[in-house]
Amino acid sequence: MYENYFQFKEKPFSLTPDPKFLYLSKQYQGALDHMLYGIKQREGFMVIAGDVGTGKTTLCRCLLDRLEEDVEVALILNPMLSDMDLLRNIVHDLQIEPVQLRQPAGIIEDGSTGDNIEIELTPETPSPIDWKPRDHTWTNNASKKELIDALNVFLLNRHEQGRTTVLIVDEAQNLSLDVMEQIRILSNIETEKDKLLQIIFVGQLELNEKLKLPTLKQLNQRISIRYEISPLDMDGTKNYIEHRILVAGAASRVTFTKSAVKEIFNYSKGYPRLINLVCDRALLAAYNQHAETIDRPHIGEAIRSLLGEENKSYFLSHFIKTQLPLVASILFFIAGLSFFILSKKDVGEIASLPNEIFAQQSAPVQSAPQSVKEPVASVKPAPVEKAAATPVQEFIEDLDSTSNVPEAIVPEPEAPVVETPQITEEEKATIAPPSADVMKAGNYRIQVYSLRDKAEAEQYRQELAKGGFDVFLKKAVSAGQDWYIVYVGPFSDINSAKVNLKALKFSGREPILLSVSTTS
Repeated sequence: MYENYFQFKEKPFSLTPDPKFLYLSKQYQGALDHMLYGIKQREGFMVIAGDVGTGKTTLCRCLLDRLEEDVEVALILNPMLSDMDLLRNIVHDLQIEPVQLRQPAGIIEDGSTGDNIEIELTPETPSPIDWKPRDHTWTNNASKKELIDALNVFLLNRHEQGRTTVLIVDEAQNLSLDVMEQIRILSNIETEKDKLLQIIFVGQLELNEKLKLPTLKQLNQRISIRYEISPLDMDGTKNYIEHRILVAGAASRVTFTKSAVKEIFNYSKGYPRLINLVCDRALLAAYNQHAETIDRPHIGEAIRSLLGEENKSYFLSHFIKTQLPLVASILFFIAGLSFFILSKKDVGEIASLPNEIFAQQSAPVQSAPQSVKEPVASVKPAPVEKAAATPVQEFIEDLDSTSNVPEAIVPEPEAPVVETPQITEEEKATIAPPSADVMKAGNYRIQVYSLRDKAEAEQYRQELAKGGFDVFLKKAVSAGQDWYIVYVGPFSDINSAKVNLKALKFSGREPILLSVSTTS
C-alpha cells in the first residue's frame, strides 16, 4: 500500500525469511562464520541457539545461499516428526535412490573343461534416451533398515566424489528424544578421518537445556560448535532499519528520527521480528498522514495498533518502569531534606534548653539567714504546656532520641552543688569511660549496595544521584574477588547521616550506617 509513496521496490519489513534482507551484525556474522567453518572442516554436530524472533530461520536461508555447489543439503523445517518420517524427509531431500540388490550369481559350464564357473549378474544400465524423472515414492514403503542403508551408500559415494552432505534442523528444540537419538545414530556414519554427515541444530534457547538431559548425554558430548544469537542493541537496531530500507529501495525518501528509533528499541528490545512489525505499522501510519519522516508519534500509533486493547496497560507499565523511579527519588529527596532542616533547627533549640536550666539552677546561692528559706517553687521555671505532637514532630523526636548528641544532666534544685570534692586516683579508676557514641568524631557514610557487577553498581549509583543523594562508588577486594560498594555520603555529623538513612529506608532500600574512624 505504501510502497509507491515511499518509492520502495518491495516491502522493507516483511516477516518472510528473505536472506537478502539479513543484516549481518556482529552476532549474525559470527553465527554464519561458525556454521561455514564447521561444514568445511567436517566438525559433525553444531548448535545455533537464539531467542524467539532473533532471525534464526533467515540465517539458515542465508547459509544455503553461501554454500558451494559441492554441498548437498537436507533442510528440516518441521521437526514435529517421528524417527521414520525424519529419515524419509532426509532421503527425499537428498534425492537418494534405493539400493539395488545384487542379483544371485549364475553358474555356467566351461565347454572345454566341463568345470562350473560362477558369474554375477548385474542389471542393465538404462541409456540416456530411456531416462525418466526419479521416483522417490519408494521411501513411503521402505523399512528403516532400507532407508539407513540407502543413506549410508549415498554418503559414501558423495565422500568419494569430494562432496559434503549437510542436515539442517530448524526449531530443533521441538525434536522428540527418540528423533534426537536417531540423529545421533546417523552421525555414526563416518570414515576413519571424516564425518560423512554434518548436522546443524538451529533452535531456541531451551534447546541448550534440553541437550543437558541425561538421556542425551552422548549427543551433547558430540557437539563441537555452539553459538548463541543475542538481540540487537540500540545502534544495531538503527543500522538494521537503515539496512532494510536501503535493500527495499535505494531511492526511498523515508527517514526515522532518533526518538523514533529509541521508541522502537524500547518496545522491541532489539528483536528483529518485533522491529519489523513496528516499522511496518509506522510506515502505514506515516502514509496515512502523508509524512515522509517517521517520528515518535507514528511509533506510538504503531504500537497501539499492535497491542490492541492491551495498549493502555503497556503504556502504563512503560511509564511506571521508566519515569516512576525518578519521580519517587525526587519526592524522597524533598522529604529527607525537609526532615533534615527541621531536625537541625529543633535539635539546636532542644540542646540549648537543658544547658540554660542547668546554668540557672547550679548557680551559687547567696548567703542568707538559716531561718529564712526561699520557697522551692521560686527557683523552678514556669511550667510550659506541651502541645500535641504532629507526625513530623514525632519523626524529629525519634531522630533526636537516636542521635549522638550527649544529653545534659539536670541536677535536683533542692540540692544544688556548691563545691566540687576532690577525687582520688583510685576513685578515677572506678569511673566508667564515656560511651562510644559520645566519643565518635569521625566521618559517617551509608552503604546502600554491595555488588559483583561494576555496570550494575554504576547504574544504581546514577539512580541514587538522580534522586538527589550524594553518592560515590568504591571498589573492594574480598577473598580474591572484586566487589563494588555504593555509598551515600560522607557526612560530618551523625544527624545528617541519619536523616539520609531514614530517607533511604522509606524508598524501600536496606541501607547500613557506617562510621569511619580517622585511623582507618
